Amino acid sequence: MQLLMPRRSEAPATAMQQESDNGQLIYVIDSDSSITRLIALNLTAKGYEVKVFSRGHEALAILENDRPNLVLMGLLLPDCDGLEIARLIRQCSAVPIIILSVLDEMASKIAALDSGVDDYITKPFRMEELLARVRAILRRTFHAHTALAHADNAYRYGGLLIDLHGMTVTSHNKNVSLTPREWSTLQILMENVGRVVSPKNLLHETNRRRNGTHHDNARAYITRLRRKLEPDPHNPRYILSERGLGYRLVDPD
Repeated sequence: MQLLMPRRSEAPATAMQQESDNGQLIYVIDSDSSITRLIALNLTAKGYEVKVFSRGHEALAILENDRPNLVLMGLLLPDCDGLEIARLIRQCSAVPIIILSVLDEMASKIAALDSGVDDYITKPFRMEELLARVRAILRRTFHAHTALAHADNAYRYGGLLIDLHGMTVTSHNKNVSLTPREWSTLQILMENVGRVVSPKNLLHETNRRRNGTHHDNARAYITRLRRKLEPDPHNPRYILSERGLGYRLVDPD
């Protein structure tokens, strides 16, 4: 069953509220109606438009036409596994996905990230934390879309300028020379900007693109990239580590 929660009419917003109050559509998919109702009420209070679903395939059926800005989804759905829906969504959309689950094991979090989700929050959670995660992901998505300068096919992040066509990188106005594997690693992070990429997926995809079976671990590639791209490799601003989960390319600005 789908429930549409319209945006509320409110008093003049603060700067932070104005950032979110722009018609952004969020899907909430969970079998627990008490949780979805609470989440929907809090999101609409912040100016978001919300559609609530109890079944994953109901949301999937209209997702391509709706083009939501974010999906919040439980793992235990009555018609299917939440990770299966995440994989199906990834086949047709790059919309950010946050998993909401009672499972707190690291294996469950890694499996979710390997399925293409962007974040994982363990139930029970504080509503303030959920809203902060929502703002952070939508902000990263906005910067990811605006960072790509279509005119010169250059990707800009803080002091980094990455020319996709010319396959060149400039860090703080200095040319950087990357090996083919370092370039592939950077490309994979760029394609998943703002999203955690597990070491397993990073190494697998790098090997696939380079037609090889190199056995260096992903950490080695990340370390080399940080030495070449970061102002301070020991305190990275662009390529961040998510402990036990993987790596994420972010815009420091």
